[in-house]
Amino acid sequence: MGDTLLNLIAAKHRESKLFSKWKSPERFRRIGYDYGLFFSQSVRSFSVTASLFPSSRFLAAALLRPIDFGAARVVVELGFGTGAITNEILRRLRPNSVLLAIDLNPVFLNHVRQKLDDERLIPVLGRAERLGYLMKRHGIERADAIVSSLGLTGMRPSQRSSILSEISKHLRREGVLTQYQYLHASGEPNWVSSLGLARFAERDFLRSHFRHVASERVIWNLPPATVYTCRF
Repeated sequence: MGDTLLNLIAAKHRESKLFSKWKSPERFRRIGYDYGLFFSQSVRSFSVTASLFPSSRFLAAALLRPIDFGAARVVVELGFGTGAITNEILRRLRPNSVLLAIDLNPVFLNHVRQKLDDERLIPVLGRAERLGYLMKRHGIERADAIVSSLGLTGMRPSQRSSILSEISKHLRREGVLTQYQYLHASGEPNWVSSLGLARFAERDFLRSHFRHVASERVIWNLPPATVYTCRF
């Protein structure tokens, strides 16, 4: 057989093994458990999560695309939930880098500790308003990138400002913040108000702290979202 045919057979074999792994019962049970856990916790604190579903891989990709993982030594994640984005960060992170992941839910903390066994990961129970203190406690002064899944829309104005102040202080000047907001909360569609849902002009708020704010819509997520990329 020629080299081309041999390469094609080998590729099909790898694809078959990959698909078998993807459709394995263990994987489906794990995904189902993550969704169930996120749903149960979100029902209890919907004003904070603003969603009943974990972030999709499309949302994770949009959040992480602006980060130079070849150079990033310290990445901070705010609001890691069941670890959907945390896992994607670790897949891209250099071997000698660190991910400080912060969440205020102890159930999520225990889940991520059991789910992700990686020496680069430092899962921390705490509030984003104390970002500087939490970083210092682990010997970190500045982050190269901060990935935020925080529900800024449902927060008090003083709380939002406190968090962004902490981010601004502890993000390197050449660093990047990525933050997302669900489309229905962006303040654009008029029907949102008629349903009594919270609306917040998040882009304008982020522009009051960062000079450059770019946006990207992610339709393939529940709910659909806008990802903001913020730089000084």
